[in-house]
Amino acid sequence: MARFLIALSACALALAGCAAPQPLPIQLVDPAAKAHRGTLFPDGQRIEVAVDGLKYGGFYIVATGIGISHPMMVGPYFAPDTVTTYTSNQARAHLAAEGGPPLSCEFLFDGPRAVGECRTPAGAVYQFVAEGK
Repeated sequence: MARFLIALSACALALAGCAAPQPLPIQLVDPAAKAHRGTLFPDGQRIEVAVDGLKYGGFYIVATGIGISHPMMVGPYFAPDTVTTYTSNQARAHLAAEGGPPLSCEFLFDGPRAVGECRTPAGAVYQFVAEGK
């Protein structure tokens, strides 16, 4: 998430001074090639999109992890542990709408762009596309 926010922040800063990360327009494209429009809000890690008259909303989480190196013997002493925290460019989202099936989404992002898929429990697949400026 940090990498995503840094990239979005850099883009937003270049365009608007010291503004916060800007919302990104997204599309969920169904199998019939119909585009359902919505918005990704990086500042709150939220997504909203309208699909066939239903308003979906939910959150997304960016994959992160921690790596720890074990100490090595250096002379009579052990070197200290090294801890590294990393953030990937992969995210997962859960979107829900009253009266509609939930959408489970996975997407990759690069700066103000993202691409992936959202699926219903019945197996319907929507292509997830976001492209900001």
